[in-house]
Amino acid sequence: MKINRREVILLGVSTLIESQVLSEPKLFDSPAPAVSNRNEPLVNEVTIYRDTYGVPHIVGETEEAAFFGYGYAQAEDHLERMMLQYRDAQGRRAEVLGFEALGDGYLHFIPYEYRWDGDYLQRLLRTKQGVLENKSKIDPAVFKILDAFARGVNYYIAKHRQEIPTWIDSITAEDIEAFERSNYFRFYTIHEALMKLSDETWNFPNFGSNQWAISPAKSANGRIIHVEHTHMPWANHFQNYEAHLMVPGKLNAGGMSWFGSPFFLMGFNDKITWSATWNQPNMSDVYEEKINPANNLQYLYEDAWRDIRVETANFRVKGPKDTESVSLPLYYTHHGPVVKFDKEQHRAWAVKLPNFDGVNYSLGLYGLMKALNLDEFKEALARQLIPRWNFLYSDSKNIYWVHNGTVPRRNEKYNWLKPVPGWTRETEWGPFIPFGKYPQLTNPASGFLQNCNNPFWVSTPNSGLDPLMLGPYYLLSNPVKQGTYMAALNTRGERLFQVLGQVRKFTLDEMTDLGYDTYILPADVIVPLLVEAAKTWLKDARLRSPLEKLKAWDHRSAIDSLAMTYLFYWAKTYQEIFSEAKYARFMAYDRGTIDIHSAEEQDMAWRAFVEAIERLRKKFGKVEIPWGQINVLVRGGVFPMDGASVELFGVLHPDEGPEQDDGRIFCNDGWGHFMVVMEEDPASGKPKQVWSLLPYGESEHPSSPHYNDLAKLHSEHRIKPFWLTPGEILENSESVWGDKNRIHRMDPRRQI
Repeated sequence: MKINRREVILLGVSTLIESQVLSEPKLFDSPAPAVSNRNEPLVNEVTIYRDTYGVPHIVGETEEAAFFGYGYAQAEDHLERMMLQYRDAQGRRAEVLGFEALGDGYLHFIPYEYRWDGDYLQRLLRTKQGVLENKSKIDPAVFKILDAFARGVNYYIAKHRQEIPTWIDSITAEDIEAFERSNYFRFYTIHEALMKLSDETWNFPNFGSNQWAISPAKSANGRIIHVEHTHMPWANHFQNYEAHLMVPGKLNAGGMSWFGSPFFLMGFNDKITWSATWNQPNMSDVYEEKINPANNLQYLYEDAWRDIRVETANFRVKGPKDTESVSLPLYYTHHGPVVKFDKEQHRAWAVKLPNFDGVNYSLGLYGLMKALNLDEFKEALARQLIPRWNFLYSDSKNIYWVHNGTVPRRNEKYNWLKPVPGWTRETEWGPFIPFGKYPQLTNPASGFLQNCNNPFWVSTPNSGLDPLMLGPYYLLSNPVKQGTYMAALNTRGERLFQVLGQVRKFTLDEMTDLGYDTYILPADVIVPLLVEAAKTWLKDARLRSPLEKLKAWDHRSAIDSLAMTYLFYWAKTYQEIFSEAKYARFMAYDRGTIDIHSAEEQDMAWRAFVEAIERLRKKFGKVEIPWGQINVLVRGGVFPMDGASVELFGVLHPDEGPEQDDGRIFCNDGWGHFMVVMEEDPASGKPKQVWSLLPYGESEHPSSPHYNDLAKLHSEHRIKPFWLTPGEILENSESVWGDKNRIHRMDPRRQI
């Protein structure tokens, strides 16, 4: 056995680690642990009906059976991705992906993944270990569901053992709970804490989501309509998946899960609908610790030295030839994990995260799926097991919205947007703010609720919500000053106010079209500014045609639009020449104050226009390039996409991605799931109806017809039905796994 010694930078401290190269067993050449596909009684209690878009409608005799089927169905469509998710939560990706996945002892942020990465961080956060230590605290009913889902995945692995990579092994209920904890810690809370530790913001690029609902008074048919679309990358850690779970008399819910999760973040059941968008409650903190100069494993608290708790994490890391064994230290103060040391200054920094020692993260989402009315929905959130999200709710009579969070009471003499002293009890957290105190609205007079990642006080006109209602440190960033109420709207929220604020009623088709809306508000100022500038600066006749196309444009991005191409190149060029801050004025709510008659403004706009058209000509050899030839989705074919950049234009319907050497944009980002729900009408007996779309498709197998069937619909501005009743499901099923007649036994009292 050979011992390797290598030095890594661990939390700011140079650390010598020993790596043992293990010649046997060779993890990647030997069979993975066996998973038995025998003696699994739940197989006989579930049926999976795959519809013509590949969506699994899963009918179980019990909830355990339904979730077993859901585990099996997810594994059918994206086994490798979900198994990497579980290894991620376990802190074991390095066994498959090598030292890069370990994190090499430091914390690093991956923008496209929207998270801090690395096996080391997962072990530091004790993601799986915390579940194992607190297993007895997991709600028994939820544990049965987690176990059943894991058994479904394992059953699929066992049946296909010879067809799948050998590194894939079985999972447990604890692995799934650890996965949910992992999402909360790294996606929800560690990010906020680490932002306070540095001048860098590590912003989530193009991140966001849209949600809105209209009341019966604003609906043309008198029925509530609820629309959501998440804005998530289409191929990252948070890729979306659709399903429908039915259990006679107990559950009838559908919606969208992240790969590996048994629960719906956005969805519906018989009686209610819910959606979520990103918000920024100030949930997590960084504590600066004073380190004992005579002993760097002690820190000061209330004039006494306390020992830093030290644990050791052991990793197996795939190397170029063999597997290495690596051990790394993990450090903790009573505030939480230590994320940075400065030996010279005798300082360390620890992060405090809400519910760090807790489990039952799954219980929060399960509670939403089971709620059948507004009181039960609020009760599920009031457990404060879901750390954040703006939640929008609807049923047949109500629309409701809440700025959900888990925000502790804090001593307001300290600045909680920066690291705070860890050596005094004055900075210890108080209890969480009770759920009933959070900003929330029910059936507003405006007739609509929306949130596109805007601050809470602009979720409807004249909301009555005070930006400072929960103190100066409730939000992660300081709120706008009083009197600038509407300025808090981003362009997506502004567009919804513009449309939904009209004094009229809206049809279902209009609400669906609004989901695909590509109106570009910045163009309302940019185009007139260029037209005015041309009166002085237009000298080159070749610029006349692009200018005329912009003048005649309806300010909507479209696949056949030349004007959209020109505006895109103009915006990028303007940013490059004059700075992102200068361009941001066109995105701001007060963009109308830009003086289009100013010689300085015209000079800057025209310089960018001339340069943009020249860049376009050099890239393509001509300037007559429709937007749909530039902005495309490549997935088993090439599909033109008409959405545009959220960052550049703030459109409701974004399609974006990395620019290629040939000038094309390969879209891999935008809305990650689209759902339109029309609630039931009890008076007429008209049932609930749902339509939805994933930007890619249900399957990750290129050979599957569901690898890109929804990409085609997306490109064509279409949306598919989400079939709900037994009759609809049977009529539109392309395959059935299990007893085909099981769906007929659904309790009619629980049918949508």
